[in-house]
Amino acid sequence: MKRKGKYSDEFRDEAVKRCLSGSFTIKEVADSLGVSYYVLRQWKKEFMAKKESQIPKTDKQLKESEELRKLRKENLKLKEQVLILKKFSAMFVSEKDFD
Repeated sequence: MKRKGKYSDEFRDEAVKRCLSGSFTIKEVADSLGVSYYVLRQWKKEFMAKKESQIPKTDKQLKESEELRKLRKENLKLKEQVLILKKFSAMFVSEKDFD
C-alpha cells in the first residue's frame, strides 16, 4: 500500500515545473520550499514518467523502441563473447610461454 505524503499533488507538480523551467536547480527549489533534495528528485522522476505515459506512441516510435531493446540485448551478448575471447587469448598466450 502506498503511503500518502503530506504534500498535495498540485504542490508537487508546481515544484517540479519550477525545476523544469530551467531558472532554478533542484537543490535551489528544494531549499526554497523546505523539501528534501532527494524527495524533489523523486517527484521529478515520477512527473516525467507520468508525462511520458500520457503521450501516445506512434508506430515509428514503437518500432524504434523495439529495435533499441533488441540492439541492447545483442550488445550485451557481444560483450560477453568478447570477454570470453579475451580470457581464452590470455590462456593461450600463457600456455605458449610454458612451451
